Amino acid sequence: MKKTKSILLPLGILLGLLCLAIFASGWYSSYRFLVFSVSLGISLIVFFVSLLLERRNNASMQKRMDDVFRENSNIASRLVDQVSIPCALIDREGKIVWRNEGMQKIFDEPDILRAQPNFDFSAPLVAGSIERAGNVYQVMSVPVYRESDQRAMLFQYWMDRTEAAHYQRLFEEQMPYVALIYIDNFEELSADVQFHRASVFAELERLVVDFVKDIEGVYRRYENGRYFVVFEAQHLAQIERARFPLLEQAHGIDTGTSMPVSLSIAVGVADRITRAEESARQAMELALGRGGDQAVIKKGGGYVFYGGGRQLEAMQSRVKMRLFSKALRQLFDNSGDVFIVGHSRPDMDCIGAALGVAICARHAGSRAYIVLGEQNTMIEHALALIRDNHAFGGMLVTPEYAERAMRPSSVLVVVDTQRVGSLVAPKLLEMAGRVVVIDHHRRGADHIESPTLHFLEARASSTSELVTELMQYFDANIRPPALVCATLLAGITIDTKHFAFNVGSRTFEAAGYLRKNGAETSMVKQMFQDDMESFGDVATTVRSAEIMPGGIALASVGEEIKNAALIAAKSADELVGIKGIGAAFVIGRDGENISVSGRSLGDMNVQIVCERLGGGGHLTMAGAQLIQMDLEEAEALVRAAIENYTQEVLHTL
Repeated sequence: MKKTKSILLPLGILLGLLCLAIFASGWYSSYRFLVFSVSLGISLIVFFVSLLLERRNNASMQKRMDDVFRENSNIASRLVDQVSIPCALIDREGKIVWRNEGMQKIFDEPDILRAQPNFDFSAPLVAGSIERAGNVYQVMSVPVYRESDQRAMLFQYWMDRTEAAHYQRLFEEQMPYVALIYIDNFEELSADVQFHRASVFAELERLVVDFVKDIEGVYRRYENGRYFVVFEAQHLAQIERARFPLLEQAHGIDTGTSMPVSLSIAVGVADRITRAEESARQAMELALGRGGDQAVIKKGGGYVFYGGGRQLEAMQSRVKMRLFSKALRQLFDNSGDVFIVGHSRPDMDCIGAALGVAICARHAGSRAYIVLGEQNTMIEHALALIRDNHAFGGMLVTPEYAERAMRPSSVLVVVDTQRVGSLVAPKLLEMAGRVVVIDHHRRGADHIESPTLHFLEARASSTSELVTELMQYFDANIRPPALVCATLLAGITIDTKHFAFNVGSRTFEAAGYLRKNGAETSMVKQMFQDDMESFGDVATTVRSAEIMPGGIALASVGEEIKNAALIAAKSADELVGIKGIGAAFVIGRDGENISVSGRSLGDMNVQIVCERLGGGGHLTMAGAQLIQMDLEEAEALVRAAIENYTQEVLHTL
């Protein structure tokens, strides 16, 4: 209680001054000392009587206030003890020193750690949530200090949020999600005169109706072969457990052609239907960029993939390439220098595509530069031929030079990759005024966002094949030099494993065009020649391979072997050529990291396995980089990814 100011001090001063005035005055001069003494005595009596009365009054007031506080404290204590909100006092070790009746009913253990394993005395103001006795509680803590024994404690009370959690769960379960369903090969099917259009649409709509009925949703067909579906969030887990059976069901529709119906399904997950629709469209763009025949779910900033295990049909229509070539020509005509970048440690397909784009840029009157960082020993011979050719003098530059020479009017062309993390010079993306992407890999979640132009065709055999077609439509008067044609042909050859995998009629047409313009097969062969040491290292790695169930080979390159990443890729190529092996994964040390190379004959999608390891690629050829990991740990990780994939495949059968 705040201390009351005394009124006796001014009274005492006033009486003292009065006595001094009497003593100093001329009154009663003969009796001055007597009068002064009497006045002083009376003043002291009045002062002490007043002091006594004031103390009695203060004591009485203090007693009344103490009674009030004591009564309030007793009332508060009874309320805390009897209130329905569970409360407890907890010491530093998590021991419950005191609890009220509400807490006793739901938790009678002596240690709070049994209910809150992550209890932290040093963070009392952090609210948490726990479930107890079928209810959901929000735990609130307040630090207190008990003066009787000088102990720091936490006063903890649990707010019952069961009803709120129930309604929140209902809200989350009933949130509307959006799904888009496209026939992604509709143009190819429609181009065939044997296509049974009416019966295919009728059968597909029946399948969509059954699919939507199972998830209690609604749908609308808003375009040929395109459906818009809305369903509640609680059914998403059901769809994921079934792994989107609509994908396989569509393959059974009789189209009247040699091609099956291929669907792309995109699901957008968000807390508002407009955001869910936007997420679904972004997921659909990714699904189509990965070649279609798969489902993609966009949850926040992440993606989940299903399907995509079939070999893609070779592309047929050239309309898209003609339009892209025309747009690229206009862009080059109205731009400055052209900088061409690929992925780190570029292969022959990357170099061939870059060289082809450089020829197009030069034909349009622009200066072209190919940006190279750390080199792959596999392309050393090709790079030596380019450097020795005076026509390409100064074309090969470092990332540092490109960063200095880049201008706002410059164009950056990205070839053989679309992942930001794999670029040899990612900083150029921020510096370039316009960006063009040309790639044949399936699109990943970390793809380059919003390029000025892009041509992504996962059904093409290689980026070199795409660039070869690009040159033909870029300008009819282009005559690429023999070295450029040979490098492009080498890129196609390496990615198709000498025209054995992922080859269509347009692949052979591109090879014929290159051969017609001077590509020498002998020069291509020289680009692939191995030295004796590398050949022996590949043989040793192949011999050490372990054959896992399902005909999957797993091998590792010895720590002592140089150029282990290159040896791993070549060993994987050799392993799938052995009878009884349908897929192969080979790992090798690449500096502080581990390089993973995956190859298959088409029955296994090695791209899905490598994607889960942080990489990407194609159904038959993929790779990944495992950062700062030892060889044994990397082998265990790859083995687990293979086993998970095979279990998922068995689950869908």
